[in-house]
Amino acid sequence: MPKFNMPRLILLLAEVITFAILAVVASSHFGIGDGMGITAAYLVAYLVPCLLLSHARGTSTTARVVLLALAVLMMVVAYSNLLRWTMPEECNLQLPDLKSDARNFYKWALYHNGYQVDEPGVIFPGFPMMILALWKVLGVSVVWPQAMNMMFTMTSVVLTGMTTRRLLIGRVSTSHQRLFSWGMILSCLLLFYLMSGVTILKEPSTCLAVSMAGFALSSMATVDEERHRPWRDIVLFVAACVLMAFIRTTFLYFLALGVVILVLPHWRRDWMVAAVMLAVMVVCLLVGDHFAAYSFSRHAEIVDGGWNMQRFYVMSENQKFYHDLLNYYFLYSHGHRLLMLPLTVSIQFVIPFPWLLYEEPTLANIIIRCAYGRYIVGGIAIFYYFFMCWRRHDNIGAWAWWPAAVFIIIAYVMAGSVARYVLPFQPLFVPVATYVLCRLGESRWRRLFNRWAVCYVILLAVVLLVCLELQASTISSILHVRPLEDFLREVIVMAEP
Repeated sequence: MPKFNMPRLILLLAEVITFAILAVVASSHFGIGDGMGITAAYLVAYLVPCLLLSHARGTSTTARVVLLALAVLMMVVAYSNLLRWTMPEECNLQLPDLKSDARNFYKWALYHNGYQVDEPGVIFPGFPMMILALWKVLGVSVVWPQAMNMMFTMTSVVLTGMTTRRLLIGRVSTSHQRLFSWGMILSCLLLFYLMSGVTILKEPSTCLAVSMAGFALSSMATVDEERHRPWRDIVLFVAACVLMAFIRTTFLYFLALGVVILVLPHWRRDWMVAAVMLAVMVVCLLVGDHFAAYSFSRHAEIVDGGWNMQRFYVMSENQKFYHDLLNYYFLYSHGHRLLMLPLTVSIQFVIPFPWLLYEEPTLANIIIRCAYGRYIVGGIAIFYYFFMCWRRHDNIGAWAWWPAAVFIIIAYVMAGSVARYVLPFQPLFVPVATYVLCRLGESRWRRLFNRWAVCYVILLAVVLLVCLELQASTISSILHVRPLEDFLREVIVMAEP
């Protein structure tokens, strides 16, 4: 039974006021019935991660405040999406105005729910099947899958806090509560990751599966006193694999990679748990392959670039600058692509050019795509890989190499051009960044980190400004000067013999 001290009472009052405001605003716009439905859906989406947080080791009032702030941010953006989706006169909460993949998922669920619409092609049917299941219980509405994605995203943030605490306790002198809170706070900086949770896309489900698997696998990399009841980790890993099998089967390979990397340092101790996890992963991969439109041969084609990726990459105007940088990447040999890894990894980290541009690319849209908070977590993690991981007593072991390996593999396969494929694995870098922050109390690391931070910020700012200018002539249009692309082309022509 929680003890209701003053901070908790204030927090409870803030929660009540937040959802009361939501109920009034939603009812005034959508009517009392739909307004109460929206409020109830968002409330459940918030209460589920709250329940997980209340039972987690290391929880604190600070963590609850972080979760509430995150919930408010997501609800504001989610509600604005509802307004946008229902803005056309012929649209409503049952038949919203969705675009691209979201529209295909929604139409697939409508078709299988008996609506007279064309069935779109869906490669991985798991997410639209979840939408359909919600509708069978609650009725057709875009609110239910949106609230489900919000719940998945907030739960992933809580799981990242739990993983951070579990991994780092015993390695740093920071308390359980601070490690937990810092893990959640750094997760909230991953703006692009969070904003996928207010849409009708499968990414939040994938992110939840990775977060579940990450917490389960963290038991292999933690101190001995944090290792207890391994069957719970196995059950959690099984749930993550089942979810991933239906949502995005190909990502199961990355979960298997995590098992292999984390079991190696203590394989005599953990081989049995790892063997069970790998066996479960293989079964889930077979089941997922059966239900998905992708076959194992298609998985191999993806590594070679795949016809669809080559078509986007070579023919699409949106990919013009990737093509200028890397030429016909998907036609290169594997050895050539390996030599290009420093470039493709850098491109994937910076995300200079969105994979798909908006119809009207504005500076605001591009800034949102860049998701600057991700560069904070990424910059701190890079400091670890450059300066700390090579020292035996100044690293967190094998864990840090799992997200790094995933990042490199995706950059190799997709030439760094599809940033959203890395999205579910971004929170795995949060424990790495938290470890660095916890060690900054030591003077030798603080001085080195300060120098690194100055150099990193200057370099990143220059790269982003150049990329924004090359993509849409954003800077030159603001300054009313000649576009940089024209100037560079002229320099190249003058340099030719």
